Amino acid sequence: MGNATAVILAAGKGTRMRSARPKVLHEVCGISLLECVVEAVQNAEISQIIVVVGDKKEEVKDSLKGVSVGIVEQQEQLGTAHAVLSARHLLAGLADVVVVLNGDAPLVKPQTLKRLIAVNAEADADVALLTAFLDRPEGYGRIFRDAGGRIKGIIEESEASAEELQIKEINVGMYVFKIKSLLEGLNEIAPRNKKGEFYLTDIISVFYRKGKKIECLAGTNTAEVLGINTQKELATVNQIRRDEIVRYFMDRGVTVIDPASTFIESRVEIGEGTKVYPFTYICKNVVIGQRCCVGPFAYIKAGTKIEDDVEVSNMMDKAGLFSRIEG
Repeated sequence: MGNATAVILAAGKGTRMRSARPKVLHEVCGISLLECVVEAVQNAEISQIIVVVGDKKEEVKDSLKGVSVGIVEQQEQLGTAHAVLSARHLLAGLADVVVVLNGDAPLVKPQTLKRLIAVNAEADADVALLTAFLDRPEGYGRIFRDAGGRIKGIIEESEASAEELQIKEINVGMYVFKIKSLLEGLNEIAPRNKKGEFYLTDIISVFYRKGKKIECLAGTNTAEVLGINTQKELATVNQIRRDEIVRYFMDRGVTVIDPASTFIESRVEIGEGTKVYPFTYICKNVVIGQRCCVGPFAYIKAGTKIEDDVEVSNMMDKAGLFSRIEG
């Protein structure tokens, strides 16, 4: 994976979040959406990461301080293809592949990125894209195939006919391109849609017309495709990620008495044999040793370190408030 470059699109306004905070800085289990995507890319052993910023760019750039990424600015929000073009000067001198993905898809797994890169390499494709089949594909672009089953294009939902909206195969928004093919294709994208924006999805129909090789990987974990556009979707993804974290610790010998009432954020360490009681909240960057008892009604503040064989018995105090363990 060492010769792959990633371009993470984090320039959108996220108006449907109805929040002053940039969309990609909303958090899933204590970590921003953008941080989740950057971590997945890093864990996929991709050598170079470029983040495209735009709306509220200074806040997004500040969030990336100390993170080994390049940052480019999309001066105007003219669509996803235009966002990728903002990084053209950094891509032009490269000869390998580029992974393009969105900064608001926090559940993407490193293994999926590796598999998509492998599909592209094995097929020597101009592009390999991730697709998925959803029973309720609302909100996603649909994969349009020709009579022979080859991918012919991607139809954005806002542009689709009633018949096209019945298609269950959706575009996840994750691609691996040959860099030369990507840059050539971007030059041929025109704003032919209702919004007057340059859609990266249009590059698939450009490739099809030119006889370029288009491959796909059908994802099996539908949670990975979930992007965030609303507060409701953010809550859904938080629940999925919280369940993943709790299962991870239970598989490693941690007893969680009631997973439904236990909240553990990302980047937490808990030793084998520790028992976590209901209504416990453990913040990010907490380290808990082996054979501890935590809770019930415990709030463990970020950065706290608890040694082996410690009992954190944070019951409600006389005022009816939660007591806290702070680092």
